[in-house]
Amino acid sequence: MPIRAARSVALASVAVLGAVVLSACQPTSDLTRPTTPVVVTGARLGPLLGTPVGRVVAFRWDGDARRWRQVPVQVDQRTVVPFGLHPRKGSEPATTGIVYGGGAIGPTALQYADPDTWVGADLDPNLDRDDEVAMMAADAGGWAPADSGRPAGTVAQAGVAIEVRDCAATRGGWLYLWRSAGGLDPSAGRDEVDYDFVLTSGPYKTTYDRADGPNPETSKVRTAAYEIEFTDRWKETSWRVLAPGATGVDLIDAQKNQFATSTCGRSNQTFSDAEGAFVANIDGPVRAIRSYVGANSGPLTQRTHVMYRDRVDVITDLRVHNIPGIMDYIDYSSAAVGMTYRSSTLPGGVTIDGIDDVVPTAPARWEALDGPQGRIYTRVVATTDQPDLATATRHFYEDQQEPTEEQCFGEDSAWLGASGLHVPARIENTDPRTSPFVTFRGVRTTQYLPPASDPSRIPAYADDWARDLERPLELTTSRIER
Repeated sequence: MPIRAARSVALASVAVLGAVVLSACQPTSDLTRPTTPVVVTGARLGPLLGTPVGRVVAFRWDGDARRWRQVPVQVDQRTVVPFGLHPRKGSEPATTGIVYGGGAIGPTALQYADPDTWVGADLDPNLDRDDEVAMMAADAGGWAPADSGRPAGTVAQAGVAIEVRDCAATRGGWLYLWRSAGGLDPSAGRDEVDYDFVLTSGPYKTTYDRADGPNPETSKVRTAAYEIEFTDRWKETSWRVLAPGATGVDLIDAQKNQFATSTCGRSNQTFSDAEGAFVANIDGPVRAIRSYVGANSGPLTQRTHVMYRDRVDVITDLRVHNIPGIMDYIDYSSAAVGMTYRSSTLPGGVTIDGIDDVVPTAPARWEALDGPQGRIYTRVVATTDQPDLATATRHFYEDQQEPTEEQCFGEDSAWLGASGLHVPARIENTDPRTSPFVTFRGVRTTQYLPPASDPSRIPAYADDWARDLERPLELTTSRIER
């Protein structure tokens, strides 16, 4: 779990909008990263700017059949809004266009728009430069020759070709976006992610207590590969691997946060009990998004879950006064006993059995859990512009049936294979309401897979997986002149 210095230039992709100039005329995609998302902003899609978001459709070219095939695409609108102030009590009336719904003051941020929260819908209902367009690399096809025409039901001179390259592996494919004439479904008849946001109290705007929790939920996201349950704003309490061959049992006690192993004054429990608000709950055909703010004296601290068919990215932005440290880890359940835990620093692995093992504390590039219950890869990276944190970060691992430290949150009193990021050092002020402030962002990426047919290959597979995350796909966008 390395900590990296913050960079001002994103290296995720390269976009060029102009005439169609593609690097090769291959008839099919040879990308070998099927679970990787392809996400571009509207700023890279000039010919489609101003298109109603429900009319942005995606296709791949099937070179063998010489025909267009529609694939799922999702437009997630974004808008800049202030965080505002949490209400003094209960679910008092609020104003749309503010995360907390009241007091349109202080810092702003680019947020996912959601008409069912106080952020509200994007004021521009059409595709604009801030919006994100999401697809999957698995749906890429080959290069479409000039005589391929355009898909039926699309508008002429309103298309963009996206060349998707894995340059390190010299592989690539193409996705094509068009403006629909009105008769095409952007989902292409597929729904890869099912996210149900369910508050026990009822509808969010009229029943959620933004001033004081808890606000119990029975929310759930389910795909063909996994199921995750949420019981409150900061409470992620169940993981089931549903990939073929997995047993589907609940593998975690919870995902947990706290300052240190013996400090429970701040944890997921206290975060959920205090003020907070939802930014967005989005359920689309390509991905689901769950985003919220509020962590005790860090009311602007934010966590966003971006959930794809096989993979989940959890982004946490600290916005709080200086704190003595931070832990972000997964505590597994008794159903995980007997599984093998591995990491890049311990490729041979140890068995989760409630008996502690010696595990290196050096930051790990990846973690892996495997057994008949399923296989899970995890990678956590923190990015900050506080330079001394790079050397302070540690890998945390505990496997104790009866730990001496108090459990801050969860139902199981044991630490079973509990593992993740630990920064046992002072983190300076990250709250933008007070100057000076530093930035601190953590990204946890989790991949859900079938049980390994050959567990000895897991270190090699996990290393390739982590390397893919370190070298994102390169994207080049080009106007389609037909």
